[in-house]
Amino acid sequence: MIKISFFLVLVISSISFSTKIKSEELEPVHYAYSNYLGSGIYHTTGQSVTLINLPFLIELGQEENTTYSLRLPVSLGFFDFNFEDIPELDLPDSVGTLTFTPGVQLNYQYTDNLVIESYLDLGYSRNLTTDKDVLVHSGGISSLYSFDVGKYDSIWASRIYYAGYNGHNYNAADLYAAIQIGIETGLPVKYQLFGYNYQPRLFATAFWYFTEVDFNLPSDPSQKSSEKNSITLSNSLEFGVTMEFDKLIGYSWAGFDTLGVSYRFSENINVVRLLFSFPI
Repeated sequence: MIKISFFLVLVISSISFSTKIKSEELEPVHYAYSNYLGSGIYHTTGQSVTLINLPFLIELGQEENTTYSLRLPVSLGFFDFNFEDIPELDLPDSVGTLTFTPGVQLNYQYTDNLVIESYLDLGYSRNLTTDKDVLVHSGGISSLYSFDVGKYDSIWASRIYYAGYNGHNYNAADLYAAIQIGIETGLPVKYQLFGYNYQPRLFATAFWYFTEVDFNLPSDPSQKSSEKNSITLSNSLEFGVTMEFDKLIGYSWAGFDTLGVSYRFSENINVVRLLFSFPI
């Protein structure tokens, strides 16, 4: 059986992770990490670029306790498209960045309550406005433990992952790694929305980065100014609420079973996230 999950994300930001590398000039490549930033509207400065993430996942099959899946996440970036353009359906004129990071994912049902997930991606990211591209690689492992507290069904998630990139025929490179822990709890009630039954759920999660992550925010290429702003992030917290539906909304090849909103924050960045999948 082939199952494809899909969600559409609008991310208003011009965010990149950059390490200090000896070079006269390194181009910030925020788009290289666009499939790993997480869905949301990232508020940092007035500068912005819109990223639309399409994290396709094809379930290939199952052998005993292991499920095999093919990851095909795609991200498109637009320099001339803002969140305010959505109600008027003012579509962007051209694509500014393209990221495609295919990979494999294994889910192992270790016990009735514990699932071990792992993935490995290797892909490509290109800035179509500068004709520069990078090779992107990422991997991680997670544990999801399900348990009940009275009438409240809960999931405890622990993750460790990394993502990095290397410039293709030019000097650019970066690598970061993070630990994430979080808990999600479902309320013992069910409601209905547009004919679909759903359960309200609450979650909280925290991120720690092994080294401080520098967010470089380059100017829109259509603007004359080339000034860059940067902030540093070492950890962050996130809280949110979701609706988990009993069945998939949409088509089998393009649907979602979760809808929610959250707020992620740290000393230097505030994020409003739109959620269309498991939030932690």
